[in-house]
Amino acid sequence: MKRFFIRLSKVRTAVAALLVVLLICLLCVVSYLNLPLTGFAFDETSNAILLDPCPEHPMGTDELGRDLLTRVIYGSRLSITIGVLTALVSLVIGTVYGAISGYCGGKIDSLLMRIVDIAYSLPDLLVMILLGVLIGRGTLGILIALALVSWRGTARLVRAQFLALKSEEFVEAARAQGQGHLKIITRHLLPNSIGPVIVAMTFTVPAAILSESTLSFIGLGLSPPACSWGTLASDGWRSLQTHPHLILFPSLFIFVSVLAFNFLGDGLRDALDPRTRSEAKSRVGKEL
Repeated sequence: MKRFFIRLSKVRTAVAALLVVLLICLLCVVSYLNLPLTGFAFDETSNAILLDPCPEHPMGTDELGRDLLTRVIYGSRLSITIGVLTALVSLVIGTVYGAISGYCGGKIDSLLMRIVDIAYSLPDLLVMILLGVLIGRGTLGILIALALVSWRGTARLVRAQFLALKSEEFVEAARAQGQGHLKIITRHLLPNSIGPVIVAMTFTVPAAILSESTLSFIGLGLSPPACSWGTLASDGWRSLQTHPHLILFPSLFIFVSVLAFNFLGDGLRDALDPRTRSEAKSRVGKEL
């Protein structure tokens, strides 16, 4: 663990991304605690409508006179929560599915992977729209829709890890000792597969944030009074030409959070397996 943190600290982009992610998560916590950081409530209206950024309202106000900075902070509640919960749910589904496929092998593995291939052949956006219509446009409906299209990559990753590890000597020794299948999976295979899975999870969070924002932006995601970065960007789109700050700041938060989580995932991958970083450098060197 100490070596992991030392290697991670050497990746400057990952350290910077981690600080940004922690700051965004702090904003999410603040929104849940309803702390008056800006002096305004997220739904507080006023006569100061459509103000440009100013000292009193650093990000301006919307068409109802609501402080945009307050609403962006409050919007992090749903955006980050949906992203993290989607990653956790897809992690559980994908890990269980991939573990069964990789450990059993043979016809079971072939059947389960064909199901994954079929799931991959379906357009993600179309599937999310259909699931959103069937389940509903609420937070739970969006979460379920995102989770049901996000587990496939984790399943393939866990399957590949299990296929590579189940023939190792320590697994054979566990079988020789008479340990059952469940014990072998939980005590030997899963702990040795968790690193790449955690890295994959850090990439799932920004993908879910971006997907939720996309659905909300086109009017098929969360609907008012729900407040997320996607719904704020969707509201700001109508005033793009006259008041671009209404879409600029929510979009900027989406961009920064997605970029930070992706850089953090790259750093975690390099720290867990330094060979990936050296291989990437060698490829870049050859291209140059």
